[in-house]
Amino acid sequence: MKRHLAIALSVLAATAAGAFAQDAGIEPETLSVLERIPEGPHLYVMDFGMNGSSPIYVLNADDLSLVGSIGTGTFGTMMMSPDHATLISASAYLRRYTYGDVEAVIHEWDSQTLKAKKEFMVSPKLAQALSQRGTLNLSADGKYLLAQNATPATSVTIADLAEGKDLGEVPTPGCWTAYPSVEGTAFTTLCGDGTITKHTYDASGKASAPAKSDRIFDVDKDPLYGDATRVDGKLVYLSYGGTLYIVDDAGEKPVLDRTVPFAEAGWAPGGYNLMAYSKPANTLFVLMHSNPYDGSHKNPAEEIWAIDMASMKVVGRSPAHGETSISVSGGEKPVLVGIDHMGGVHRYDVATDGQVSLTETASREGVAIFPTMVLTDF
Repeated sequence: MKRHLAIALSVLAATAAGAFAQDAGIEPETLSVLERIPEGPHLYVMDFGMNGSSPIYVLNADDLSLVGSIGTGTFGTMMMSPDHATLISASAYLRRYTYGDVEAVIHEWDSQTLKAKKEFMVSPKLAQALSQRGTLNLSADGKYLLAQNATPATSVTIADLAEGKDLGEVPTPGCWTAYPSVEGTAFTTLCGDGTITKHTYDASGKASAPAKSDRIFDVDKDPLYGDATRVDGKLVYLSYGGTLYIVDDAGEKPVLDRTVPFAEAGWAPGGYNLMAYSKPANTLFVLMHSNPYDGSHKNPAEEIWAIDMASMKVVGRSPAHGETSISVSGGEKPVLVGIDHMGGVHRYDVATDGQVSLTETASREGVAIFPTMVLTDF
């Protein structure tokens, strides 16, 4: 009886509320969907989520307001095309979280309408790993997609992007990430024995014998991060202790060009996608933390250091806000963007007069549950 009375009272309350709204002249809200996100610069934040899908949140780059979102599968990663017109994501769609089939899907998204332009499946061996720049890349000519696999045996899927077709798998035992060569169809990968290996493949996705470097780094004393970037055609890796390893992979096999120690005593790099290179400013930005110890290589940043890549000197140290991944815009006036492990986004203007300094001009907390990567379209 009491339950029926409660239901009846609820219905009467809802009816009365509707009648009140009509009497008050309140117009019902009409919801709509914009065809495109507003014009201007944007940020794309990958939320690794850890509780289901990996959404991509799109923010206005000036005030960090939310302007749209994209839904992907779980364990997502992403990259932006060189012309900024297309955002490419790779993610897994799991029938069951603990067993069953896995569908690994590549999506091409229009970066302005946020609509899918294409999707196709690749090998279910696709790595279900933290979003990293080295796990999803395009060949130099933009024809082929390189996607990292792990079962946990490692390999790289070669896919024809125009055809939307998985061409095949290149075994890369003991190695991680795939950075495309500046020219041709080849990629370079970082290996657990202290070497760096180059793989060349053809239009069918088949690779020739791998070309392994001499031992370049000591995996026990000073291992390298998988996060790398290109400067003047050469790959720049970063060690846990704060040394740049500059590798020339243009020849038959990768060779170490030089090493550049830059970290002061009591400081070390930390984070996930922890480097960002501004070509117009010829400056490399690195996330740094103090009092490092064995296992602190993912610690959030206390400072962001700027390294002039001509002199190879630290030319600026700016306060950070706990960032674990950063990205920098490509314009003549670079803007640096960071995401912290608590879900916040931080925007910095970059001043490059002599010493490089960063000024935080916007911040927003609670953007994501677990952000792992941020990209710009400007």
